[in-house]
Parts: sequence; structure tokens; C-alpha cells
Amino acid sequence: MLPTLSEKELDRLEDLLITYGNDYSVINLAELNGFFTALASSPVKVTPEHWLPAVAGGKVPKFKKPAHEEAYTALMLRYASQIADELADDLDQFQPLLEESETDEGTVVVLEEWCFGYMRGTQVAEWPVLPPQCDAQLKAISLHGLEDNYELLDAMSAADREACVPQLIEAVRVLYRYHHQPTQ
Repeated sequence: MLPTLSEKELDRLEDLLITYGNDYSVINLAELNGFFTALASSPVKVTPEHWLPAVAGGKVPKFKKPAHEEAYTALMLRYASQIADELADDLDQFQPLLEESETDEGTVVVLEEWCFGYMRGTQVAEWPVLPPQCDAQLKAISLHGLEDNYELLDAMSAADREACVPQLIEAVRVLYRYHHQPTQ
């Protein structure tokens, strides 16, 4: 088991995501957390050679310095491992890394970035068709993680969004258990 990333390392990873990001890449730690949660919940193992380019929007970036590439790769690998370990070791305590934003209504939870990352992870892992009860759980995530739903999201109040957080957490747990249940 690799050591958990420190706050300083998480800040460094987010800086690297921003520095080397583009319109198609993972944009922040919340999205990356969702992405790695989906990969760890996947029925098939996805190798870093497959997911690293997906994080960067299609291909690994051209780094300005070798130290940036080393830090980017090492921190990504450790963070992916950290999320997988958290899910495997204590699924019932798992909490997604959700951002908050200040609005006219006060502080609101931002679900979209995390959910976009999760949905990207399901695509990279090429999740199979789910049975209806699991598909309904995935829809609780895709509501906030697909551009097609922007109109619905715009109509939601801060309280409506806040009410989605427990549903999102439950969805993660159900989907993880579905794909990792012991075979009979």
C-alpha cells in the first residue's frame, strides 16, 4: 500500500492538472477523485497506460521539465491507489471529494466536477450494461455528470443539490459492491 498523499502533494497534483490541462482533460482534484472512484469500482482493471492519457484529454502532455513528468505520474499513481484502497478498506466510510461554491444562496455543494470524472472513468473502463437497479444508481451520478442534463441542473435549488449528495454516496457504494461482490 502506497502512502496517502499529503495536502502539499494534493496541491501539487492539482497544480499539474491545471498547468498541463486542456479543454478535454481532467480539470481538478474533485474530477480526478470521481475518475479514480469509477476506475476502482470497475469490473475490469484499467492500467495506467490506458487511463493516464484519458486524464490528460487523450494523450499524455508534453512536459516542460522532466521533474514535472515524474511528479505528475508518481502523484497520479499514488492517488489512484489511495482511492482504490479507501474503497476496498472501508467502503461505508468513503466520501467523494466534492467542491463547494459561494452563491447568492450561500455555500453550495458542486457535484458536477466529481460526477463528470466518474462518468469519464466508466467510459475509459468500458463498463458493461448494468442491471436495472445498478443502472438507476449510475443515473444518480450521471444526472450531474453529463452535459445533456445541464437544463435539469440549472432548475435545481441549492437544497435540491444538497439532497443529491447522500444519493451519490449510496450510488458509489452500490456500484462498487455490485462489481466487487464475491462470486458464488
